[in-house]
Amino acid sequence: MKQGQMRSSMEIAYIILKGAAVAVAAAASITDLKTRKIPNKLTFSAMLAGLACNLVLFGFKGLIGSFLGILMGFTAFIFFAIGALKAGDVKLYMAIGAFTGWRFCGYAIVYSILVGGVAAFIFMLLRKSGRTALKNLKNYFVNMFYTHHFYMYQSQDTSSYFSFGCCILVGLVITWMVL
Repeated sequence: MKQGQMRSSMEIAYIILKGAAVAVAAAASITDLKTRKIPNKLTFSAMLAGLACNLVLFGFKGLIGSFLGILMGFTAFIFFAIGALKAGDVKLYMAIGAFTGWRFCGYAIVYSILVGGVAAFIFMLLRKSGRTALKNLKNYFVNMFYTHHFYMYQSQDTSSYFSFGCCILVGLVITWMVL
């Protein structure tokens, strides 16, 4: 195989892996909106598929990259620990990392958190109880700053739901466009 052909086949392989990650995130977003959960069957099978695809396409080096991507996705556990994400969101990041590797997954985490922050702020403003929610959130951060005691944020409005799976999908697409 010539150098040009090898490069184009590698580019096609990366497009397939990124496309698979977007497909998994889209399926997770749909189920998150419908059921308020991202199923383990989806995330764990996607992790296995990502590992297998990287092994087949890139050999042992691809498998290592896939494992590093899963580890990068697991770093989102920090946000789970403070109550900002649910466990399904973290596992979705891990599945994305299994397909795309650590670097792409890291950028996807950053972009999706930015998208989520903007979306949450807009939703807060649009809801009737938005100002109260913003005030409570401000008090939460001020309290954490002064007491140096970190605890999970408990929203006063339990009737509203915010699907972060959709933000992960949008952040993933932005990452693909940027990188």
